[in-house]
Amino acid sequence: MDTQQLKLLAGLVRGLLQPTHPSLGHGQSLDLIAALPGLRNWPEVMAFQDRVAATELDTTSTGRLAFRLKKRFAIDISSQDLLEALSPPGAVVPRGAPHIWPAGPVPGVYVTTSQDAIDALLEVYENATDGALVYAERAGNQWEGSIDLGEYGLWSSGIDRLPSGTLLIVGPLKLDQQSWNDAGERLEMACNHALNAGHRIAVLLDTPTPGSAHEDVQLLVTSRPDHTDHDTALIGAVTNHGELEARTPFARPWPRVELVPTVATTDALPSSVVGPLREALAGMINGLVLFGSGAIEDHAAVHLVAASLALTEHAGPAARVMPRHRSTPSKDWDVPEAIRALPYLPSIESAYAQGYRRIVYTPSYTRADNLLDVSNDALLIGGAYGSDLAQVFMASTRDGSTQEEESLLSRIIAMVSTVDIPTADGSGIASVADLYITAGQDVGAIKRYKEVDDFLTAHRLLRWEDELTRLLDAGAVTHEAVKGACPRSHAIATFLAEHAADRPDQSA
Repeated sequence: MDTQQLKLLAGLVRGLLQPTHPSLGHGQSLDLIAALPGLRNWPEVMAFQDRVAATELDTTSTGRLAFRLKKRFAIDISSQDLLEALSPPGAVVPRGAPHIWPAGPVPGVYVTTSQDAIDALLEVYENATDGALVYAERAGNQWEGSIDLGEYGLWSSGIDRLPSGTLLIVGPLKLDQQSWNDAGERLEMACNHALNAGHRIAVLLDTPTPGSAHEDVQLLVTSRPDHTDHDTALIGAVTNHGELEARTPFARPWPRVELVPTVATTDALPSSVVGPLREALAGMINGLVLFGSGAIEDHAAVHLVAASLALTEHAGPAARVMPRHRSTPSKDWDVPEAIRALPYLPSIESAYAQGYRRIVYTPSYTRADNLLDVSNDALLIGGAYGSDLAQVFMASTRDGSTQEEESLLSRIIAMVSTVDIPTADGSGIASVADLYITAGQDVGAIKRYKEVDDFLTAHRLLRWEDELTRLLDAGAVTHEAVKGACPRSHAIATFLAEHAADRPDQSA
């Protein structure tokens, strides 16, 4: 390269900046272009002609110019894009070899579910690069040659300045409903770094379905808002020997799902609920079915959710979703047999993509916006704590806006809440139920909790107050037993106070 070429390139840079920086002068553009040979300004270009003569137009030189543009003018452009913009028209601009480990695997995103594979990769990378630094999250920050990315992870300042080909270790990323959106954001950023800076990024996944990890990763990336070509950065896998191995295609078609007959029965549902619920669900293949129980337990209302499987087989294959990662994973299986028999998948989105059209989920770990699209084409069945319908609905609208709550309320086919109360003679359990079934009611503009409560109360098909009055008047249950069955319900506490005032002889 010579000074005349640099002057021509300075004109091109001035043209690139003209829309946003029209006052940029000729002298300023010359000082900018001095970044290509690694000099500070145009006088140094004239003074160090040998340095200029040794300079080539490649991603190394344009990387220096990209940094100067960002530093002085807040122009964010990659070295590769700059190389293409400054190359002659029609020229084929090859993507340059990475600075770190130039003969190594192609830059991109590689995934694994094995910590041992990550550990082996660190060993391979160190030997191949003679000790080049690694930038890592928890999955690799214990390595001797690693720099911890800290709390900001892939958003840490300075990552864009790393030499291309640098190894970044991400994760472990938890694939479950609670963490699904976070995992998508981090994978999207990993793809950005791979595409824009040419880094190699290894991602450790913690997923209940390791066999479909690649498919879930591609789903996460391609379903991000404003997705363009990020998935082209998804290259392959980290092998058990620590190799970054390309996989073509990265994600394969989901296996066909089959409808497996359920072992569920409706025995767990109060008898007063079974008939109306069966009629409401007949032929329904999309929407929300919500269950609540006054019992404070780990898997709230799961016995009712299991029973609903016997009423919804017409809607298609069923799966359940992992709400979160527990410190004691065995608790995930403390559920009825009909629920244990279902495939256990990372998210509603993953279950839907695979073809499942009945999806059992946990509302308290599910964002409201996750439900809106899928409930148009699948039956979502959830269980939550709630001794009345309003409590169940509020537990089912996590992080939802007022508009989302209104939309969700309009998607509900049926909602049931039950309270199980020990009988006075100790012979068994008596149940009272609230039941709402949609009948085309106008939801209206739901603005606050009180309006939701009023709407559901006004449109109940069964009322727990009627059932509980009958049981108390007959002496089948006591006030103390009712209080113990639903300690968090203000509505029931108020009801009992009024009942005791009306019938003081039955309040014991």
